[in-house]
Amino acid sequence: MNEILIGSKDQFTASPAEVKVNGKRFFLTEEDGVYTLLSSRCPHAGFAVELENGELECPMHGWTFELHTGRCHNVPSAKLQSYEVKDREGQLFVQMD
Repeated sequence: MNEILIGSKDQFTASPAEVKVNGKRFFLTEEDGVYTLLSSRCPHAGFAVELENGELECPMHGWTFELHTGRCHNVPSAKLQSYEVKDREGQLFVQMD
């Protein structure tokens, strides 16, 4: 696992925020000071998930995902891949392969 700096938490004023990590697009979410990095790829067919009306949604089949856990509202066994984010003195880090 590699630890990767996402950036200063001060630069992320909206949640979720789109971020790039290792050239791939993710959503950074925050709830009660807990940060999570969510994949932007639908677990069903790999289509790009978009932020629509305050939810993460796959436009291919309309699946929607909970903003802080990535859990799918339509298929409870499905979820976006998620990564725990560590806040170290205002800098956000994620561990990824």
